[in-house]
Amino acid sequence: MPQPQEDLDNSINPQKVSETPNKLRLIYLAILALGIPLESRIIPISKSELDLVIDYLAMLLQNNEELIRRACSLLEQQAEIPPQQRKYYGIVREYLERFSLLSSSEEFLPLSLGENINSIALKVLTDLLFYSSRAGKRYLHSQLQCL
Repeated sequence: MPQPQEDLDNSINPQKVSETPNKLRLIYLAILALGIPLESRIIPISKSELDLVIDYLAMLLQNNEELIRRACSLLEQQAEIPPQQRKYYGIVREYLERFSLLSSSEEFLPLSLGENINSIALKVLTDLLFYSSRAGKRYLHSQLQCL
């Protein structure tokens, strides 16, 4: 029996969905690594679920904008130092340690990040800065739009 048109409009395009769960898992890992309580770790299977996840994440990140800004500020202070010589401290060091630990131990969020784990973690941290802004909901939607 064919699905009604409205159900088809709300379903996920299977060809586009492969990247979104990993993007979302990275966002979830970064939030947890910052020590922000994350009550939901849903990987959406419909556009309406995606909208709910985006609303939830945008609110959560906006509520923790100060923490994210402090971490990114510390990260920015290290920007002029060559990557091999950087010594992260404070929030950034704790974030990187937790991100690495969570990426290998979190059963719901398994990711194989390889040797570039710190650069991936730092990239996601800077993404969180954008997602925590007033336009964060729009940025999140554009990153997760393949659903």
